[in-house]
Amino acid sequence: MLILLPPSAGKTSPSSGPSLNLAGLTAPELTSLRERVIDDVQQVSARPDALSILEVGPSLESEIRAQIDFYDQPCAPAWQVYTGVLYSAADFAGLNDAQMSRADAVVRIFSGVFGFSAPTDLIPAYRLAMNTTLPQVGKVQGFWKKALREAELAELSAIELVIDARSTEYQVWNPPSSAQYVTIAAARIKNGRRSVVSHSAKFYRGLLTGALLREPNAPRSGNELADFARTLIGTGHITGIEFSPAEGRRPAKLTLVEDLG
Repeated sequence: MLILLPPSAGKTSPSSGPSLNLAGLTAPELTSLRERVIDDVQQVSARPDALSILEVGPSLESEIRAQIDFYDQPCAPAWQVYTGVLYSAADFAGLNDAQMSRADAVVRIFSGVFGFSAPTDLIPAYRLAMNTTLPQVGKVQGFWKKALREAELAELSAIELVIDARSTEYQVWNPPSSAQYVTIAAARIKNGRRSVVSHSAKFYRGLLTGALLREPNAPRSGNELADFARTLIGTGHITGIEFSPAEGRRPAKLTLVEDLG
């Protein structure tokens, strides 16, 4: 089982911690690629038009200028730096040691700076969305799509089941064709009308992720995943589970449904 997550837009800057050691991150073979992105981020963060390039507001200027000294910023485990809805719902802080070890083995968090990382990889807070265009590497999303397609990533090549909870912009790596590939979505039914939801989708993806990390007998197929997800009915506002098998090039899809009446 491999769980693919996006980062969160909201991040908590560590007040203290070691500086960034790229060689110590998951998939050190990506080090030179990460260095290229960080070098570009450092140069952009020093420019007068940095906020415009990075597409952030004036309230974040101090965070952007801090990226000039990217390698000197304090680092913390990725699961602590990312503080969005998905991560709160997954409750990484509540994992015991064995469960956190499992999380490190099966969770990969995709990001514009690092390509991907594991939950306990030590990283600084940063501001770089995947859809940003940088002067040197170009569009970050395209950079990582090409890089991860060409990289020999042995750790991701022999996976039976891939559970994709990423948002679209972070889908820069495709699982091997031998893997069962399931995307995670959420839908809301209110007054008889069905709609796709984004904010709730993050919450439900987080709930599913946290439950999977606490389950010692992880699902090994899409059908087993759907059966496991049904145990979440009654959690939050989840009232049903829908599972659509893979068809052609289209991956299987698991939808967590909330019925608000």
